[in-house]
Amino acid sequence: MRWMRHEGEGEGRMKKRDYIVLSTVVRGHCATQQEVAAQTGYPLGLVSSSLKYLIKEGYLAEDYFLTPKTIEMFRRNTPRRAVILAAGPGLRMVPINNTPKALLTIGGESLIERLINQLHRTGIYNIAVVVGYQKEKFDYLTGLYNVELIENPRWAEGDSLHSLACAAHLLNNCYVINGDVWCGECLFSRSEYSSWYAVRSYFDDHSIVRVTREMELVGAKKGGGNAMCGIAYLCDETSAIVQANLERLSADPDYKRACWEQALIGQGNRLVGYANVITGMLVMPVNTYEDLRLLDSGSKHLESRRMALISQLFDVSAGEVTDIHPLSSGMTNHLMHFCCKGKDYLMRSPGEGTQKLVSRQKESAVYKALASTGMELSDKVLYLNPDTGYKVTEFWTDSRPCDPENPQEVAACMRHLRRFHQQKLQVDFRFDLRAQLDYYEDLRQDSMPFADYDQTRRHINELLLRIDECPKEECLAHIDSVYDNFLMVRQPDGSQQVRLIDWEYAGMSDPHLDIAMFCIYAYYDRDQIDQTIDFYFEGGCSDLVRQKIYCYVAVAGLLWTNWCEYKGRMGVKYGAYEMRQYQYAKQFYEYVVSLWPDGVPAAGEEALV
Repeated sequence: MRWMRHEGEGEGRMKKRDYIVLSTVVRGHCATQQEVAAQTGYPLGLVSSSLKYLIKEGYLAEDYFLTPKTIEMFRRNTPRRAVILAAGPGLRMVPINNTPKALLTIGGESLIERLINQLHRTGIYNIAVVVGYQKEKFDYLTGLYNVELIENPRWAEGDSLHSLACAAHLLNNCYVINGDVWCGECLFSRSEYSSWYAVRSYFDDHSIVRVTREMELVGAKKGGGNAMCGIAYLCDETSAIVQANLERLSADPDYKRACWEQALIGQGNRLVGYANVITGMLVMPVNTYEDLRLLDSGSKHLESRRMALISQLFDVSAGEVTDIHPLSSGMTNHLMHFCCKGKDYLMRSPGEGTQKLVSRQKESAVYKALASTGMELSDKVLYLNPDTGYKVTEFWTDSRPCDPENPQEVAACMRHLRRFHQQKLQVDFRFDLRAQLDYYEDLRQDSMPFADYDQTRRHINELLLRIDECPKEECLAHIDSVYDNFLMVRQPDGSQQVRLIDWEYAGMSDPHLDIAMFCIYAYYDRDQIDQTIDFYFEGGCSDLVRQKIYCYVAVAGLLWTNWCEYKGRMGVKYGAYEMRQYQYAKQFYEYVVSLWPDGVPAAGEEALV
C-alpha cells in the first residue's frame, strides 16, 4: 500500500519503503545507513534514497533525529485503547471444549491476561473485551484490570466480524486483538505511525490476506495467503473505513461467518494498513490442541477427558497421540481426528443438548445388529460408550461424503441403503414419527418463529393419518440418512465403496422414510426427489409408495424444524436449513393433497422394500 501523508495539501504520498525506513530509524535508534539497512533488509542504495527523501520532506533532521513534523504525526497516532475479541466458542480446540480460548493458560498465565499486561506496559489501560461464549468467566477481569466487557449476543451464529462490530465505536487509534493470540514479545507501542495488520511470512490455506512483492497488504483470492496473526492497529484515518465496512458486512448474510479481517479490506482490494510481518514464533494464534501443546506441553488444559480415554484405549501416553485436529462437526456431534501407532482414527463427542435427542444405549444396540450381518455396511467401531456417547472409529484417509449433485454417487448410495434395508434387521425400539414430533415440540417449548405454525402442524397431522393407511413393513432404518453420512471410500484398486455412518437416530421404522431424509437434507426439488426414489427402487415404484414418500418429506421437514429450534435454545443456529425444512412441510403437504384430494387410494400389490 502507499501511505497518505498526514500533513498539508499537495505533499503527495509516502512510499511503503520510506515508511519502514522512518519507523526503523525511530524505533531502532539507528545512527547510520548501514544500521538501517541491516534492520530493514533493504539494499544500502535504497536506504540512502529513502533517508534523503525523509530529510527533504522534513520527517528527519540531517542527523536522523525526529522533527516537529514527525512528532506531530506521533501525537496524532498515539494509541488510545484496545479491543480484545473473545466471544467465540473455539470449536477447533477439541478435545478442549469447556474453556474459552482466551482463558487458556500458557506458562501459568492466561492468554488474555498476558495481552492485557503487555498493553498496560505500553500505557494502554482503556481496554474493552468482547465476550459471548461463557461470558461469565470473564467477569473477574473487570475487577482485576478494570476492563470493559461488551457482549456479542450473536456469538453462536456469527464469527469475529460481528464481535468487532459490537465495538466499532471504539476503533479510533485502537489495537484490535484476537483473544486467543500468544505474543512472545509485545507488539504494542506508545506511538504508532499508521495502521497495520500482523501477518506471518508462511502460507496458510485459510488466510484472506497476502503480502505483495511491494510489501503491500491485499485481500487474498481463493486458495489462501499469508498466515494471519489476528492483531492490528487502526489510526483515525483508517478507522472510519473499517467502521463503515463493519456496518455493511455485519448486515450481509453472506458474511455471517466472516472473520473481522474482512472489514480491513478497502478500495481496490487493498487493506487499510501496512504489513507487519512477524517472523519465528513471536506471535502464535492458539487455534488447536496441537498449538497449545507446542507452546506449553505441561498446560493443565491438555489433560482432557478425551485424551485420557484415548491413552487408555490404545495403552499409550498422551504425547504419543499426534495430529490432533477437529473435523467439520456434524449437526449433532463434534468430531476429532487423531493419529496413534501409525494409524488414523476419529473420535466423536456429543454436541450441545444431544443427550435429549438420542439414546446412546440404543445406538450401541444398532451397531450390534449391524455387526451380526457380517457385511461392511457402516463404520468400524473400536469404542462406544453408551453412557457418555464417546465413540472411536477407524478413519478412512481416502474418503469423502457423497456429492448430492452427482447422480452416479447418489445412485450408489441408494443401492447401499436398499441393501441395508433388505437385511430386515430388528431391534426392540422404534423411531415413531408422530411421537418424535411431539417430543421435539416439547423440547423447543414456545420458541417457534413461524406465524402459521399451528396451521402447518394440523396439515402434518393429516399426512400422518394418511401414512397410517399406507401399507408398510418396518425394519431397522437409519433415520439420519443424509448425504454427509454416506462416505465414498476409495479402495486400493481405485474403486469406491459406500459406507453409511452415524446411527444414533436409528430405530424400527418404515425404510422408505430414509429416502425422504436424504432428499430434504440435500435440498432437492420434486424432480430430484423422484430421481432419488427411482435410484432406490432401480426402475420405479408404485404411485402409492412414491406419494407416501412425499408425505414423509413433509412430516420430516416439520420434525427437523422443531429439532433446529431446540438446538437454537442451546446456542446453535441453523437459520437457512430450518427455513428450508419448514418449506418442505408446507409445500409437500399441498402437493400430496393435490395428488390425493380424496385421501389414500386403495393399495395395490407392490414390493415394500
